[in-house]
Amino acid sequence: MHAQMERIDRDLHRLSPRVGSVTSTIAILRLLATVDQPIGVNAIARRLELTPSSCFNILKTLVEEDFVNCDPETKAYSLGGGVIAIARRALDPAEAFELVRARAEDFSERKSLTTGLWRVVRRKRIVLVGYTAGPTTMRIHLTVGQRLPLLMGSVGRCIAALGGMSDDEIAAGFKELRWQESVPFDKYLEQVAETRRTGWGLDEGNFIRGVTTIAVPVFDKRGAISNCLSATMFTGQYPRSEHSGIAKELQQIAQWATHRLAGI
Repeated sequence: MHAQMERIDRDLHRLSPRVGSVTSTIAILRLLATVDQPIGVNAIARRLELTPSSCFNILKTLVEEDFVNCDPETKAYSLGGGVIAIARRALDPAEAFELVRARAEDFSERKSLTTGLWRVVRRKRIVLVGYTAGPTTMRIHLTVGQRLPLLMGSVGRCIAALGGMSDDEIAAGFKELRWQESVPFDKYLEQVAETRRTGWGLDEGNFIRGVTTIAVPVFDKRGAISNCLSATMFTGQYPRSEHSGIAKELQQIAQWATHRLAGI
């Protein structure tokens, strides 16, 4: 919350007569994304150091465009549905998750695990664009929009092994990782080498203690990794001897998605 408010403050300090209203609009939307409950115009104006009148005019326009909701009784504002379509498109511009959803749901149900699709963002981080969960009493819940360092977990091992990264790039990326169960760098490199050999990555309780994840890459038409599919389960849910079978099924989905996304 504090970091988000600092970013909002930085936006306001960059105001100029030419782009001031746009920056104020962005600041209002970011503020509404951080509050736990609807908030009134005076509180918004006070927090963002805007005049109540200009703040109200921006909010009125945002309400008309469905980017903000206004409670008619309390006159309090919250984010509207219009944000969702834009956010979804920004999160997954190729609509890759919608492409694989049916196959991911079938896989999750048969294997009683959670299947996620991660997008590689400018070779800097990975972001979860969607997931499906199997019909079990206890499920592993993922958060759509969650962002992680590029080389984290089984997805990160895939990117390090199959994404054309140099040893220096892998070493630099590894320094950004924070594990619940730490892994030495030389051990990580061994795991990357194994991923390069098998074509799938494995994280056994390093990223999250007690959780095992298998991941495979999805490539774009240039041959670069655009996404990764992951299968997340409780450690011990499947014996290690069955990990390769799970990975093989994931690879079949990933290869199908690669052909579709590449227009083959």
